[in-house]
Amino acid sequence: MPEQNIHGPRDFGDRLTYLVRRIDGALAQRLDQRLRDYGLTPAQLSALAQLDIEHPGTLTGAQLADRSGVTAQSMSAAIARLLERGLVHRTQSTVHGRRLDVSLTPAGAELLRTVQHDTLDAEAAVDFGLDDAELDRLKQTLRRVARALGVFLPAEQGDPAAPPQR
Repeated sequence: MPEQNIHGPRDFGDRLTYLVRRIDGALAQRLDQRLRDYGLTPAQLSALAQLDIEHPGTLTGAQLADRSGVTAQSMSAAIARLLERGLVHRTQSTVHGRRLDVSLTPAGAELLRTVQHDTLDAEAAVDFGLDDAELDRLKQTLRRVARALGVFLPAEQGDPAAPPQR
């Protein structure tokens, strides 16, 4: 058992939530630097990526917020900026009169491809201290944990942890 003080265990390094948060913070800083070059925030990038997954379909702001792990208010601001830049289009739902559906524009799809290429290169340049097999196992494990926690992930073909496609 870790050494204790009046506040509890001293060794936070063994706590999964602490480790994940620290790693997320380090990776998010790198991503934020790249996104600034394109005038995007992480929420905006996530919205573009989620809309690309659904393309040619649409998603509501609430669905985008849920899939992106941000509040509805944050996603609303992200969508507003994407609309101003012509990267997404919003239309009145034909099914639900009060619902607004968001879709990806060709300009949004083009920017997403560019950003994905750039961020993929940046990720490949990071030395995670793992060999390829370890990195693949880590990704598979993280996907399983995400799904167990109800985090939306697009199904990966060939991923044994992936639920059946609908």
